[in-house]
Amino acid sequence: MSKELKMKDHTEERDFVYTFLSKNLKSTVTVPVTIPLSTSVSEFVGRLVSAHNLPCYVEDDLTAALTEFVSKETQKLSDARADEAILKVQTGHVSSADLAKRWTKAFTQEVKAYSTPVEVTNDQVFSEVYHTLIHSPALETLLNLEHTYALAVEDLTDQRDKDLQHLDTMQQEDMEQALKNVGASYADEDINTLAQRHFENTQLINSKWMSELSNVHETQKREYRDWVMKVHEDSTSNNGAPAYQQRLRNMSTALPAAEEEERQAPSTRLEESFTIHLGAQMKTTHNLRLLCTDVLDLCRHRPHTIGGVMIPEPQRLQTAMSLYSDSLCAIILLVDNRLNSFTGIKRDFARVCEQSTDFHFSDMDHQMLLIEQEVTKCNDIRVMRRAAEEVDKISIKSTGSSSSEGQDKMLGNKLQMGDVYITKHSNLSEVHTAFHLVCDDSVRSTDITSRHPVILSIRNIIKLCFRHNIDTLTIPLLLAHEMSEEMTIPWCMKRAELLFKCVKGFMIEMATYSSQQSRTIQFLVPQGLSEEMFTNISSMLPSIFRLSNPLVVKSGPHHHATS
Repeated sequence: MSKELKMKDHTEERDFVYTFLSKNLKSTVTVPVTIPLSTSVSEFVGRLVSAHNLPCYVEDDLTAALTEFVSKETQKLSDARADEAILKVQTGHVSSADLAKRWTKAFTQEVKAYSTPVEVTNDQVFSEVYHTLIHSPALETLLNLEHTYALAVEDLTDQRDKDLQHLDTMQQEDMEQALKNVGASYADEDINTLAQRHFENTQLINSKWMSELSNVHETQKREYRDWVMKVHEDSTSNNGAPAYQQRLRNMSTALPAAEEEERQAPSTRLEESFTIHLGAQMKTTHNLRLLCTDVLDLCRHRPHTIGGVMIPEPQRLQTAMSLYSDSLCAIILLVDNRLNSFTGIKRDFARVCEQSTDFHFSDMDHQMLLIEQEVTKCNDIRVMRRAAEEVDKISIKSTGSSSSEGQDKMLGNKLQMGDVYITKHSNLSEVHTAFHLVCDDSVRSTDITSRHPVILSIRNIIKLCFRHNIDTLTIPLLLAHEMSEEMTIPWCMKRAELLFKCVKGFMIEMATYSSQQSRTIQFLVPQGLSEEMFTNISSMLPSIFRLSNPLVVKSGPHHHATS
């Protein structure tokens, strides 16, 4: 080992000389010892005795001598290193200011006594206060207040939809009238001008309603948080009991009467539940549920009336109480690779989210803006990795390289199949977290395997759920939210079997390093599925998972019940 490398490793070799008497003869052993010694002295002595065939009676004396040698030489080496470091500072090779900064950084990051205290944010304070109130007598009043605010927002969105629908109807009539008179009183340029004017008017009306809705959300969020903090102050202060009770009474009697169409009974959905055991030795009990409903029915709040008065939906109680807990609920939404909420399931989900104010998290638009920034960073990393892989490939053609570069430039903020982005919500019915899983038309194929990017992403989602206390996860069993022509009976059965087996394997894998905690997996099938197909899929599930069936022991003259 060279001296430069030794200096880099902060070690040096010193010769250790040991002399002992054997049969009235003086023997000397000289061995190089690395200072500081990386192993224990006793282990090093054992190696010396074995390597040099030393007599066993010198082992104790050799240990004492080596211990003293290592101690002295280590001290000398430390002193030399310290003198060298001080000399560098004195001669100006090392800046004392930079050295002080590094020491300060090391102490503040590694030693708790010197670290800066973590500042508690307003959101953290509010979350703790809310969690305290939601598990107190103020629970019903909190839900009534949220429900009242939600009704106001819903009324505003209904007005917006009617206004946009009226505008769209008028524009269609204008365009139809103009197309009928093309060549007479309208030219082609007039049609283009009319279409542009219609587009600008629609954008103007949309912007006006978006601004108004945003103002309502912000106002409600501010008022709600102020009310929660004041109720908490009244409940904790000595003289605040009368004010606390008065605030609760004022909000408990503010529920409106239900409209006629809101008094109808909610539609039922097909549902089947199972209890299963997973694991060979340490068995874990989990709950499986097969649902046939619209995926957004798990997100939207349905009207609930008693005595002609609209009251908060019972499901809102469970969702609110588990918001800051270890029992969160999540859902997987299948989306395309564009980061917007203008089409398909993303548009419908965004409309459900804006039906009420989210008092705990940012709104959907703000969360999507942050996600878009992160996606751009991720795509930059992907481009760098691909460039490194291309450099490593020797036999690559120049045309292929330019094509890859062109694809990399087109990435931008686009997502790739199998990517997942997460949004958090407190204003949905049965969902706290939404996993937006990017997929394409390849999931409609009949020959996808367990190595498909979408299925591998489901594995990663299940891993996140096991790590971050998400106890309930809803998975689209057929990897589709709507029925289509290619979804024949064999196709559905094959797809259901594939997902059942994959999810079972993923759960067993995650349970090996996670806590033995019960989870609930909901397999969701599209609403258009027939009852016969639902029954066939339901009967398949017990053959794949191990059900938890009770043991029935008969008692009689020849049968004895055992515990």
